Amino acid sequence: MIEPTHELQLWIYSRTAFDTRERAGKLVDHLMTHPRFAPDHFGEHVPLQRLTPENLDQAVSLLVNPARQELDPDRSWSMVFFKRTRRPRCSYLVHWSKLPHEGFAVSTYHIEEQYIRDPLHLNEWLEYAWGLLELHNAWYAAFALSAEIHEKNFLHWYVQHPYALNPERGVETARGVGVGLHKGIPGVYWGNYFGPFYIDWFGREKFERLPCVEKHWLDKGGIFFVTAPTPFDWDTPNTRQLQEAVKQHLEVDAFFDINTVRQLLAELGPIPEHIRPEDLQPPRRVPEFPFKIESPRHGPPEEEVKEARRFFESRGFTFVGIEGGTLIFHDEKGGVTRVTLGPEGQVEYWPK
Repeated sequence: MIEPTHELQLWIYSRTAFDTRERAGKLVDHLMTHPRFAPDHFGEHVPLQRLTPENLDQAVSLLVNPARQELDPDRSWSMVFFKRTRRPRCSYLVHWSKLPHEGFAVSTYHIEEQYIRDPLHLNEWLEYAWGLLELHNAWYAAFALSAEIHEKNFLHWYVQHPYALNPERGVETARGVGVGLHKGIPGVYWGNYFGPFYIDWFGREKFERLPCVEKHWLDKGGIFFVTAPTPFDWDTPNTRQLQEAVKQHLEVDAFFDINTVRQLLAELGPIPEHIRPEDLQPPRRVPEFPFKIESPRHGPPEEEVKEARRFFESRGFTFVGIEGGTLIFHDEKGGVTRVTLGPEGQVEYWPK
């Protein structure tokens, strides 16, 4: 079982491509400007190589990734690791993408928990992180201990597979879930950032009246707010109540609903490989983004209908009918399940 690490994590959702030396150079410069957080190793894969003043230009080149851009300029991407092996230990993954099926690239910046237990050190890290938000032109960002991220966006579940040792149990899998921003906001955490796009979508007055412990309007027009005095207070009753109040204030259906997903995974047992856990939550409210995301490929509709019926009927659901691409089932208690097939497929469940 994968366990959380002991880090404060920053997840930055961005559409900025560091595909020129100027953009990439500014980001690398920022990583190096604060000696306390500056990385000392970098690379595209492990083992990383040492990062010195003499090869900073090489780090910039990796981030720009000209070779991949030359191969396919419309679908290029870059992912570079940076790491600090001295205290405080930090690890960074800088990612940018033009891939048509990705709405956002997610870059992650981590720092060891022990260092930010000192409030002065935490504030120092936050100022450093706010500079990263600006360089990434962040749309959204989450600041949380790995334990909080693990509880709210990490699941173990079982999928059907013809070669499973125990077909009734299926094959175990685990990963982060609910983290696709274009499908809904991943959650409310200790620290949260919403960029100008989301300020406009929710309405600035909502954030002016936002229930939180502390908030800061940043220079680029976004807002950073926290729901507890420190990241280590994320699981207290007061913090959980406040985080729920934030969801209610901004409207719950805009956020990933892990509780419903957990409930259905427990009830359904092993699920087909093509069903994602995120598909099991009620429909999420998402903004109309000013860009298009290509949908993943799916099999023939008649095969998907056959597979959906076979799976849900084997779990005791009764097939009621089909409306367009949506199959309707009743469970044994009279609850309604609607299974929509196709690229934007989802499973909607209303218990009796």
